[in-house]
Amino acid sequence: MKLMTDNGDGTYSVTYQARRDGLGTVEVFALNQGGFYAEYFNNAFLDGVPAISRIDNEINFDWGHGLITNDVADFVSARWFGKVLAPATEEFTFIIHADDAVRFYFDGVLVIDRWDSCCEDVTTT
Repeated sequence: MKLMTDNGDGTYSVTYQARRDGLGTVEVFALNQGGFYAEYFNNAFLDGVPAISRIDNEINFDWGHGLITNDVADFVSARWFGKVLAPATEEFTFIIHADDAVRFYFDGVLVIDRWDSCCEDVTTT
């Protein structure tokens, strides 16, 4: 993932340089105001085609024992893409509680990598 540049006029640009010759694929996500683009998978590995794609206006879930996707209640994985507009210029702390693995990227940088352990809260400022 490469960082997007806010052009200040409602448009964004990104530059990506391929490291080797050959065929490649480019994916473009249009971000929607008021939410994060979410992909939910019927497996624990973000593998294959998402079972559900939607906009989540908040990432704060307690699914309990119900279905998470239309078919699966456990061993589900999800990823969200989006931008956060801070209400002020100051430090903010992200607190993440996840039942099982979590990775958190901020500005394209991996800042939390708790993929092989479970359930303690992790934070980054």
